[in-house]
Amino acid sequence: MFKNILLYCLVLLSSSVSGQEIIDQTLTFQNDPAKKYSIYVPSGYDENVPSKMMLGLHPLNTSRWNSTSWRDTLIGFVEKNNLLLICPDGGSDGRIDDQIDTAFTTVMIDSMLQWYNVDEEKIFVMGFSWGGRTVYSYGLNHVNRFAGFMPIGAAAQAFSGNEAWFENAKDQPFYLIHGSNDSPNSRFTRFINALERNNACVESNLLQGVGHTVDFANRDQILTDAFNWLDSQECGVSSVNESLENQIKVFPNPATAGQILNIETQLPIEKIEIFNSNGKLILKDNNTNQVQLSKTQFTTGFYSLRIYTKEGVAVKKIELF
Repeated sequence: MFKNILLYCLVLLSSSVSGQEIIDQTLTFQNDPAKKYSIYVPSGYDENVPSKMMLGLHPLNTSRWNSTSWRDTLIGFVEKNNLLLICPDGGSDGRIDDQIDTAFTTVMIDSMLQWYNVDEEKIFVMGFSWGGRTVYSYGLNHVNRFAGFMPIGAAAQAFSGNEAWFENAKDQPFYLIHGSNDSPNSRFTRFINALERNNACVESNLLQGVGHTVDFANRDQILTDAFNWLDSQECGVSSVNESLENQIKVFPNPATAGQILNIETQLPIEKIEIFNSNGKLILKDNNTNQVQLSKTQFTTGFYSLRIYTKEGVAVKKIELF
């Protein structure tokens, strides 16, 4: 079924590989015969160069918001930052976090990887109001897919009874945008506190005199400042603990692409990351003592392996030949 969806959509978009395009399409998905999505391809898109991508999650108000109107609202921002944009539609009730919608969102992200040259380590998620709520609920349930999170005026219901959402926030970058007239104590500060309790990397902008709206002055620049902050973060790097190095063995080292890299330690591993010599994140995995060095991801050269434990972060240099 999933392969059929991808093939069907790929036919629809087979001619849409050049820059600056607006795409609106529907497809049959689960019990919806016309599930809708909207795409923007920036003018600077080059199919030969991996592109950063933004997942845009629209608000609830169906009299104004759907995938198309949210995409159109974000065009200036994503064009300014040369971002591919995918906006799935929340359907007739506008709730972008219904079960069918979250499943569809996952399919659309996977589909974009088929249709375009996407840098998989530079996929971001943003949303306003109910879409901001879904940045938390969907984003933190798929935390390994995203390089950064931008909730805007997140709906208050996003917090109540859902503290468990934030357990995956450790070392994840969040930039919160909110209006000072939009009940910040319950809809803004509580989110920041929950993120910081769970050791997320947090920045914010409380817009003075702004209510529950995304139509605030200087919007594209404010969103750009938030995106640039998210794009520049390496959360958790400052916690490197050099004394852990002797407690961890990594082998084989040197290694070859295609091999399994073994990590031997008595410490529970929370997460591992591998960066290339240019500082690009190549691989991220959770709770693992073995890493497959895929031939499609790794080539000859030197890499930095970061091993996250409760006692800190150890860094190991590995060589591939």
